[in-house]
Amino acid sequence: MPPRTKNKTLNFEQATARLEEIVERVNNPETGLEDMIALAAEGLTLIRSSEQLLAEAELKIQRLEQNVSSPVEEKHPHDDAEFSLI
Repeated sequence: MPPRTKNKTLNFEQATARLEEIVERVNNPETGLEDMIALAAEGLTLIRSSEQLLAEAELKIQRLEQNVSSPVEEKHPHDDAEFSLI
């Protein structure tokens, strides 16, 4: 059976589910060597894709944390004006 991921991008959850299917098929004693090789190649592709998705998600979270930890200070109209009591 050809890999299911060709010409289709899977999200993280779909990739994880497909990896679980691959593990089941590889562990099946009836799976032939050629199929195992194809499944291993597909699995490695899915792992790399999943790692990339996780890295992107981590970057998004870091950006969100930066925005929360360093809020933009509000500027008042008179902040830049010179002020004198005399």
